Amino acid sequence: MNATVDPDSPIGREARAWALAVFGEPFPPERSAELRRWLDAAPAHAAAYRQAEAVLLALGELETLAAPTPTHATKPLRAHVLRPAAWAGGMTALAACLVAALFVAQPPAALESGVQARQVALKDGSAVVLAPGSRLIQASRWNDRRYELERGEAFFTVRKAEGRRFQVAVGKAEIEVLGTRFDARAGAGGQVRVAVEEGRVAVYEGPTRRQVARLGAGDFVLLENGRTEHGRLTAPTEAAAWRAGRLAYADAPLGDVIADLTARGHAGLKITPRAAALRITASFQLDQAERFIASLPEILPVRIEVSEEWRTIDVRSVPRPTAR
Repeated sequence: MNATVDPDSPIGREARAWALAVFGEPFPPERSAELRRWLDAAPAHAAAYRQAEAVLLALGELETLAAPTPTHATKPLRAHVLRPAAWAGGMTALAACLVAALFVAQPPAALESGVQARQVALKDGSAVVLAPGSRLIQASRWNDRRYELERGEAFFTVRKAEGRRFQVAVGKAEIEVLGTRFDARAGAGGQVRVAVEEGRVAVYEGPTRRQVARLGAGDFVLLENGRTEHGRLTAPTEAAAWRAGRLAYADAPLGDVIADLTARGHAGLKITPRAAALRITASFQLDQAERFIASLPEILPVRIEVSEEWRTIDVRSVPRPTAR
């Protein structure tokens, strides 16, 4: 069960104020950055915000349910209407009950893919294609234009909604657009890649939400350990080459490549931490994956040890010079 925070504590009151502010779209980027800093400051902040958000959402639904409906009764309407004070008291008591019930509410269900890619229509009219082995979550119960890519890769087709930015958190980076087509990858080794097929994308990094890139069609950026590397694709459609059955990497950890192959059904592959840290630039069709794996010792200083269950990729030992 998730830990709860007293809603009348200073943190609880501050969380409620943030939730009320966010509830009224549009929410300016500078305020979004300020909220992100507050949420990241302590686990209790995030817990309190989730609680406040859940209560506000439920109360919004209750207001709709509580709206008076037409009646053909002959009794005076005033006999059925609560006085403002009574209504306020009832809502306060009801809110208190909701606080207890909703503090353990679960977040929206995650979107996940297995060994096959998965296409999903999002609530706001946008769409996403998840690469195999990927996991995407909606970061807020009510904000249908904010997501977090926890692992894997995803290609987004974002429907433009005036004044409402579409945001995707990937590792320590955050992508923000109004409407476009772009690909995001969260590498197993921590590398983040963002590539744009159409439109424009802004990429931010860190708790201060420092802008590190503005990308147009055909642009990509790699972020890793505070390092940022920009580049150009051979064509904008190469932003998500995996959709056409091809994997492409630019200065990526070898561990990311092996993780992607494992997610796509290439079972029995293991890689040691030392080998996973090696860098590689490569491009190959998925149906040539076995040939690519077999050629690794020719490309990198690795060896492949084969057992009954596993093929383990490890760094090749360098012979020590013979003493004379």
